[in-house]
Amino acid sequence: MSTDRQNNEATQGFEAWKAMGVGGTSYTWAGYMSSVTAGKTMAYGADDTINPGFYQNPKKIAAGWSKATEVQKANAQKSFLKSPLPQRQGPRARAKPFVYPQRERNADELQDPEMKKAYLEMFDQLGHQNKKSTEWKTSCLEKHGKALFIRPSIPLTPLAGPTKGEICHIHGTDLSGHVTLSFPDAEEVIAKGWGERHRLSGTDWIHLGYTMVYVPNSVEEVETFRTIFQAGIDYMKSS
Repeated sequence: MSTDRQNNEATQGFEAWKAMGVGGTSYTWAGYMSSVTAGKTMAYGADDTINPGFYQNPKKIAAGWSKATEVQKANAQKSFLKSPLPQRQGPRARAKPFVYPQRERNADELQDPEMKKAYLEMFDQLGHQNKKSTEWKTSCLEKHGKALFIRPSIPLTPLAGPTKGEICHIHGTDLSGHVTLSFPDAEEVIAKGWGERHRLSGTDWIHLGYTMVYVPNSVEEVETFRTIFQAGIDYMKSS
């Protein structure tokens, strides 16, 4: 491949990466290249992000497994969803082809204002409804924007690793989000079309159950996302 073609492809990749808006790394060429490098050296394959079977043998892949108690291991392998998720209707959404930030849509894409209002209000309500076990702080993964964290008084599973107790957040750019789930709940979210695995999940950086959730397509879908986030809260406080 010629140098000119390589440079052109790199420039196009950088512009596509920037179009997603700010994330957890610097919004610069250096930030873009760190994402590219992580994709080549650390991330699991892009095709695996929608493969539910990924969670079948956590002992081999889940960071922190050897340090977790038997109770913590058992909780990571049970469901905290109140009821089975419905199959999501319509074409399957997919994340943009970058390790981080992980987004479904570009930052400048318009959102239905009614859906956005209902979604953000629901997220605020989660904090109030779970105030005994959670608290709001700035996302340690995104480096900006608020996220729900487990309270320091609640033991943290070693499987959660460097996320420092962060449970979930919604991105201010496109309204996609992330939530730490038990392995069967992550599998169901993916299988039913509501999200996909983070490419760094299972590494020393991120919990194996760390899952991207897509942007709601309607106000009606907001309740399903509430169920998913609540399952993450219940799992994270189970230690």
